[in-house]
Amino acid sequence: MTDSPPQASPHAGRWIRAALVLFPAGTVLLGIASFGIWQWKKDREADRSFKYALALKRDISLGGIEKHANLLRDVLKQTDALQAVPGYLQSTMGEENMGYAVRRDRYEAAGAECSNIDAELAGKQMPYDVTMILVPYGAGEESAALGLATMLSIAHEVTGLPMLRTLRFATLPRVPGAVEKMAERLRGEGDRVKFLHVLGPMPERLEEVWGLKALGTAIETPALPSTPMDAVTFAKALRDKVLAQTGQP
Repeated sequence: MTDSPPQASPHAGRWIRAALVLFPAGTVLLGIASFGIWQWKKDREADRSFKYALALKRDISLGGIEKHANLLRDVLKQTDALQAVPGYLQSTMGEENMGYAVRRDRYEAAGAECSNIDAELAGKQMPYDVTMILVPYGAGEESAALGLATMLSIAHEVTGLPMLRTLRFATLPRVPGAVEKMAERLRGEGDRVKFLHVLGPMPERLEEVWGLKALGTAIETPALPSTPMDAVTFAKALRDKVLAQTGQP
């Protein structure tokens, strides 16, 4: 007598067919749920960072500008000013003091280590459209102290504010390659500088290297104030201008 092969239960077939249908749907639902959880965590983290930065906010004031200007004059006098200035800016604008994630691009120039510094409030809707406050400086160039102090005071007042377009604070030393180095970052990230406010003499070849004419960038090189008292008025006017250019949600 020959044994007949076991017959598959009709119920088992139904389960297999159901699994084939439900498994892809379940995978999709799981993916959607995972993305929702990730986005929730991201929004929560952004909200915490926003509230923390707002707690660090300080209004533009004579005392604040004088403090930064006096310290920076001493820093600019140092023999290692090209390393000391970026260190001061990175510490002052950092997450514990002003709430910014400061970026420092290091490179060699003129036989010394140099750095470009920038920090920003990223745009919520048009992050690649950038309004930039740029402060060039040179070793021993004490006149740059007030420009740097003005930039720091504006950055301290607007920290944590939401922006439609990106507002960036940047500095670069007057050394060969500094302009090109910052251009690399701009191109690499696809940024378009729409408005540029240069606090100090315009660095050589900046417009050419950054391709600002092709972008139609509006460039301003305002006359810098000569005293801290005048710098307060200047900083508040510049603050209002860049906030109008970036826009708030």
